[in-house]
Amino acid sequence: MTGLRYRAIVDALRSLGGPPHFSVVPPTETVRYRTPRRGVPPLADVYVPASPSGAGVVLVHGGGFVLGTRAMKPMRFLAARLVAAGVTVCSIDYRLIFRGGRLEEAVDDVRAAVEFFRGRSSALGLDAARVSLVGLSAGGTLAMLAAAREPLHRLVSCFGLYELDHLEGPLARVVPRLLFRSRDPRRWAARSPRHAEPPKAPTLLLHGDDDGLVPVAQARRLAAHREALGLPTRLVVYEGAPHGFFNAPCPAAEQAAREIVTHVTSGTGS
Repeated sequence: MTGLRYRAIVDALRSLGGPPHFSVVPPTETVRYRTPRRGVPPLADVYVPASPSGAGVVLVHGGGFVLGTRAMKPMRFLAARLVAAGVTVCSIDYRLIFRGGRLEEAVDDVRAAVEFFRGRSSALGLDAARVSLVGLSAGGTLAMLAAAREPLHRLVSCFGLYELDHLEGPLARVVPRLLFRSRDPRRWAARSPRHAEPPKAPTLLLHGDDDGLVPVAQARRLAAHREALGLPTRLVVYEGAPHGFFNAPCPAAEQAAREIVTHVTSGTGS
C-alpha cells in the first residue's frame, strides 16, 4: 500500500508538468490580499470576466500543505472555466509548512482572502453575498475549515483530505505532526474536516474512485456525516479518476469543471 501511495504522489506531480491542455486566461491583476507575514507572500491573481455575473470564487491550491502556488496548472484551468462563465476569480497563495505556517496560519490566510475579495466587491462587479470557496486536495481541507468560520454562498472541495488522522504511509504520519504541532492523533482528528465544526454553506464534494492518495471513502464518510446533520451536501464520484484529475485532460476534469460552475452560480446571495 505504501508503494502504491508513493507512485500516486509521483504520478500526480508528473501530471502537473507539460504545457496547459486548455486556453490560458491571464489574470487581470496580481494583488496582496493582506499584510505580509513571515513565509509565503499573501498574493492573489484576480480574474475579472468581460461580463461579470456577480458570482465570485476564491480558489485554494493543493500541494500537501508543503508546496504549490496560485499559478499551478489546475488553478489556471479552473480560473479559465469560471471566467468563461462570468465568475470573478481570486486564486491565492497561502503559508505552507516550512514557509511561514502550519494549519492555523494557512486557514487564517484563506479567511483573509475571502474577506479581502468580499471587500472589493464593488470594484470587481461582484455580489458580496455570492462569494464561494473552491479548494483542491490540501486546499479542499483548508476551504472546509475556513468555511466553518466565514459566511459563504457555496463551497466546493475536490479530492480533499477530511480525516488527517487516517492517512497511510510514513510521509502521511509526518505531515499531521507538522500541521498540528502535535503527535496526538486525537488532536489530528478533532481538527480534521470530518470531525471539526462543519460549514453550513451548500457543499459540493468531488472525488475520483481511483485516488491513490486520499481514499474516496473519506469523501463518502464526510458526505454521510453532513447529510445526517441536515447540511446541504452533494458528492460526485468519478469512475477511474485519480487524485488531481484537473492536472491533465480527462473526462473527469471537464465534468467536474461544469459541476463547479453550476454550483457556484446557482441560487442568490443571502
